[in-house]
Amino acid sequence: MDPEITVGLIGGAGVCGTIVGTVVGARIQARGGHAQAQAARDAAATAAQASRRHALHELRWTTLTAVLRAASECIEATEHLYTSSQARPDAEREVVERVYHAFRLAYAEAELAAPHGMESVLTRMNSVVMGAYSSARRRAPTERALRALDELSREGDPAGQQAKEALARLRAARAPLWSPRFGDPPPEYAEAIEALNAVPRLDREQVRLLLTNAAVPHEHEPNRENIRGAMQERAERRHSYQAARQELIAATREALGTNNR
Repeated sequence: MDPEITVGLIGGAGVCGTIVGTVVGARIQARGGHAQAQAARDAAATAAQASRRHALHELRWTTLTAVLRAASECIEATEHLYTSSQARPDAEREVVERVYHAFRLAYAEAELAAPHGMESVLTRMNSVVMGAYSSARRRAPTERALRALDELSREGDPAGQQAKEALARLRAARAPLWSPRFGDPPPEYAEAIEALNAVPRLDREQVRLLLTNAAVPHEHEPNRENIRGAMQERAERRHSYQAARQELIAATREALGTNNR
C-alpha cells in the first residue's frame, strides 16, 4: 500500500477515535451530571418531606395542647361560677364567655390539624366541656342565689329566714311553676314574693331566680334543699372531664409518637 495512503488512514482513524472518545466521554459526563442532578432532586424532596413532617408534627402538638389548656380553663371558670361571691356576676360571666370562646377556636383548629382517628376523642372532649358550660349557665346563678339566702338565714337575718321559710311553704304547697318574666303570679306566690322583696341583701335578679326555682319539683332540682345532690352532679361532670382529658392525652401521645413506653 502506498505509504501516503497508509499514513492518511492512520491519521483518519486517529481523528475518528478522538471524535468517538470525545462523544462517549461527553455522554458519560452527561449521564453523571443527570445522576447528580437526580440525586440532588431526591435529596431536596427528602428534605422537603422531612420539613413538612416536622412542621405538621409541631402544628398538631400546638393545636392539641391548646385544646387541653383551653378545656382546663373552661372547667375552672365553670366551677368558679358556682362558688364565687355575688359581687360582680356580670364580669364573671364575661370571663367565662371569653374562655369558652377561646376553647371553641382551639377546638376548630384541632379538628383541621389532628391526625386521622382522633375525631371521636376530640368530639367527646367538646361534648363534656360544652355540657359543663350549658349546665353552669342554667344552674349556677340559681344555686348562688340559694346559697346567698342560706347564708343570710344562718347569720340569723330575720328577713332572710322568713323568705327561706316562705319558699319552703310554697314548695310544700305544690304550687304551679311560674316565672316573673311571664305574666302575673298565681296566688300561692304572694307570700314568697313579699318575703323575698323584703330582703335588702338580695338583688332583683336573685329574687327572680329564687321565685322561678321556687316550685320546681325536688327530683328535677337537686340544687334546692339538697346541696349534696348539687355537689355530686358537679363531681360527676368533673369525672367525665378528667376521663375525656386522659383519653385525649393518650390518643395524642400515640398519634405523635411521644409515648415513653
